[in-house]
Amino acid sequence: MKLSKEEMNAIFGLFNKCDVALLKMSQLENGENYIEKVYLDGKLYDIPSKDLTQQLYLCEGAVDLIRQSGNILKLDKNERNFVIRNHPAWMLLRDDSGFYDIDTKGFYGVARAKQKKPYDLWCQDYVDSLGEKRYYPRKNMHSFMVTYDEFGALLKMNKENVRFPLNKKLVTVFQRNADALYRGFFEAARVRMEGNPNLKVELNKYGYPEVYYLKNNKWIRIDVSTKEGLNKLFEVSPSPIGKMGEVKQSVQKVKKRPTKGKKRK
Repeated sequence: MKLSKEEMNAIFGLFNKCDVALLKMSQLENGENYIEKVYLDGKLYDIPSKDLTQQLYLCEGAVDLIRQSGNILKLDKNERNFVIRNHPAWMLLRDDSGFYDIDTKGFYGVARAKQKKPYDLWCQDYVDSLGEKRYYPRKNMHSFMVTYDEFGALLKMNKENVRFPLNKKLVTVFQRNADALYRGFFEAARVRMEGNPNLKVELNKYGYPEVYYLKNNKWIRIDVSTKEGLNKLFEVSPSPIGKMGEVKQSVQKVKKRPTKGKKRK
C-alpha cells in the first residue's frame, strides 16, 4: 500500500524512536486512508489510544536511557528490566524469534529504508541496548553515515561472530564472547523451537525468556540471563556451539542475522 508524503510524516511523528511496529491501514468511504490499528510487541492497539501513547512514551524512555547511560550491562536491575521490556531492539528480538503467535494479515510495514544515521547511533540503539560488544570495521567509524541495512551488513564482517542455529532453517550470529544476557535470549529461543516436552520457555513480565525443566513432576526455573544459569541449561539441553567460555570458532559464512524484516514503521 502506497502512502502519501503527509501520511508518512504523520506515521514517523507518531512512532519517533520506535520503528518496529506494523500498521493496519483502512479506507473511509471517500477513499481516504487512515491508520486503524497498530501491532507492537505482540499486542494490538487502536489508533488513537491512550495505551499506545503510553507504550510509545516508554519506548522513547528506554531508547534515551541507553543513549545517555551506555550499555545495558552498566544499568541496575530495575533499569535493565525497563529496557528489556520497552526498548524497540528487544521488542524486535521477541518478534523475530517467534515468541508471539498473532495473525498480522492485513498489516503493513513502512520503513525509511534510505534514512542514514551515524554508525555510533545505530550502535547505541541496536548493540548497547542488547548488551553486545561494539564492532568497528575500520577506524573513525563513529560518525560514518549508514542506513540500518548497511549497519547490519557491517556487523556481519566481525571475525569474532559465531553462527548459532535456532532450528534447521533459522540461523543467527553473535560475537563469540557474547554476554550471558544476550546469548541467553537465543538459547531460550532455541529450546522453545526444539519442542522438548521436558522443557518449556515462558516470557517473564519484562519480556525476557525463562526456561523450565521437569524434575520429579515439578517445573524448575533456570535464569538463562546469567552464566551460571546458562551452564545449568546446557546440562539438560546442550548448546550447538558449546558452553560459556568454550564457544567454538565459526566459519565466517553467515546465513542470517535477525533483522527488522517487515516489522518496521
